[in-house]
Amino acid sequence: MVMSDPLNFSGRAFLSYLTELKTLVGEQSVKMILRKSGWLDQVRIIVSTKHDKKAPYQAILDINREIEEIFGQNAQKTVVFASARKSFVYSYANFVEIQETKAWIAKHPESTLRLRTALQVIIYVLEQTTMQKIQLQESSSHYHLTFDHSMVASDQKEHKQPHCFFLVGMIRGGLNYLFDADLYPVQELSCVSAGDHQCEFTVRKFQFSDYEKGTGKTGFLTLPTHLR
Repeated sequence: MVMSDPLNFSGRAFLSYLTELKTLVGEQSVKMILRKSGWLDQVRIIVSTKHDKKAPYQAILDINREIEEIFGQNAQKTVVFASARKSFVYSYANFVEIQETKAWIAKHPESTLRLRTALQVIIYVLEQTTMQKIQLQESSSHYHLTFDHSMVASDQKEHKQPHCFFLVGMIRGGLNYLFDADLYPVQELSCVSAGDHQCEFTVRKFQFSDYEKGTGKTGFLTLPTHLR
């Protein structure tokens, strides 16, 4: 575990994630996760109420790996996703750019640029608070977000499918906050941990159908009712 790891992210975002994780699985479970991951004694050093880039990528990689070990294979799809999604507000709602975009979206309900504008500001705050570089492209039915230096993609290439459920949760959480509703499916198509060169996510331009809402469908997984 190297504390000087140059790939760091916001201590505030890390604190928010751990807080939501505690709400979901309980304080004792979070302590066990931190202890088994090797970060219990150092967690106070790398969390912050500010956006200093002091939390190593390795910390969240180790913690998410332990979550999967303790709670099973679907934990990335439920525990990690849900905690990240709920953590967006405390992490980023204090950004002026987020508040201005939220107000603009509310004032322009008919604009076809609302989703693109929302994604642009989500990309902005993620780039400002992590070492990630994100490109936004558009197709007829989707927006495509391509991440370099994904903060949660394992470098061991041990998975056979996309694995960045934390980032899916962050994107979904950001959209939910900006639109005051959970409207758009987000899916990871490619992932460094699955052997791809970059991590790519799609955001569908068409909102969730009534059927998808009723079944808890999120665009890439189905969540239990208490985690939706």
